[in-house]
Amino acid sequence: MGVSRVSNGVVTAAFGVGGLIGGMLTGYLSDRMQNRNGFQIGASVLYVISGLILFFAEHLYLVFMFRLVLGVASSTADTMLFTTVADVYPANLLGFKMAIIFAFDNLGNMLGPLLGGKAYEHMGVSGVSIIAISLGSLSLVMDLVLVRNSLEIRRALATSAAPRHLSSNVGQASSEELIAESIDDSLQESAVSTARSKRHCVEPLDKQQSIGNDNVHGKVQLAQLLFRLPVAGPTVSVFVATGLQTVVETVLPLRLYDMFHYSPATISIAFLIVGGVLTLAMPAIGYASDTVVAKHGEHKRYYTIAIAALAVLLAQTIVALASSYPVLIFGYALFAISTMAVAVPAQSAFGDYINASGTHAMAQCYSLAWLAEGLANIALPPTASALYATISFPAMLLSISAVLCTA
Repeated sequence: MGVSRVSNGVVTAAFGVGGLIGGMLTGYLSDRMQNRNGFQIGASVLYVISGLILFFAEHLYLVFMFRLVLGVASSTADTMLFTTVADVYPANLLGFKMAIIFAFDNLGNMLGPLLGGKAYEHMGVSGVSIIAISLGSLSLVMDLVLVRNSLEIRRALATSAAPRHLSSNVGQASSEELIAESIDDSLQESAVSTARSKRHCVEPLDKQQSIGNDNVHGKVQLAQLLFRLPVAGPTVSVFVATGLQTVVETVLPLRLYDMFHYSPATISIAFLIVGGVLTLAMPAIGYASDTVVAKHGEHKRYYTIAIAALAVLLAQTIVALASSYPVLIFGYALFAISTMAVAVPAQSAFGDYINASGTHAMAQCYSLAWLAEGLANIALPPTASALYATISFPAMLLSISAVLCTA
């Protein structure tokens, strides 16, 4: 039994290790090579390879390799997905696009265990591996046929707008205004107004943090990004939102069993209900974020994050003190929506900063987001479980939530 638990822990941790390695390498190499779709294709190939490894896995080390390769593939795909969206879309459209990504991610998290469980029941491990191979192959075909390098799209937008910009003698317009001029007319006005608000917001930061020196070379080191407040703040926010999600997903089933003695099947219904509510709420969260930015500028994203963090703490208080199942589920649903209200503007803020500063570090910023997510997934669930075994559930949840939300 001891060996089994250790082996299970090693296999579980392999995904996180692969994710950290893949995310950081992808961010650095993609920015250095100024290429996006090559890494997207590579992620799809790795998904297929991971499925093949699992299909032929008859020993524990192959299962470990499957999880390791799957972690690299997932972090590479996620980093590139957020990066390519931020490459192309202006700030006042970015939140909604990020919300759509989160909505489909949540949908996958809901359907994946159901489909995988059914496949395992009828075909064993080979059924799960066939799903991985099929989805990886589908992703590969779409990458090869439909996906372009987002940096090429960005340069094409800027190039097509440049002649009109020069002829109008608008010398102070930013690169976002150039891109905005080539966007559909219905979006042009809001994109330009957002670009102007960005210029007022970010130029003082440039002076304080010597970004101008980086712009000469167009590059910035990954370690330097962590000391930039517009990057460090969203990175902490991603850590908090992801970490609290994993904490709740770890301890809530235990709480439901301790309070109501529910079976695993009944407990899973709670997660499906909240997952469905969250998927429906995602577009509204993204739309609200974009509306705030279009009217007041990107710096308001940070106020949105702060308000959402307070809502997270309120929701956690409801979950911690709930004495009935409906109240607990209501608190959990409010918590899930609030964490996304933190995560969506946080992920968008990376794109705001890089687009405004002109540095070639977009992928590295989103690799930092993946690093924060990976560290939260690794560190916080064991901490929460240990505290739950030592102190009461309300004390554990409120103490962790208070510390993280304050941060």
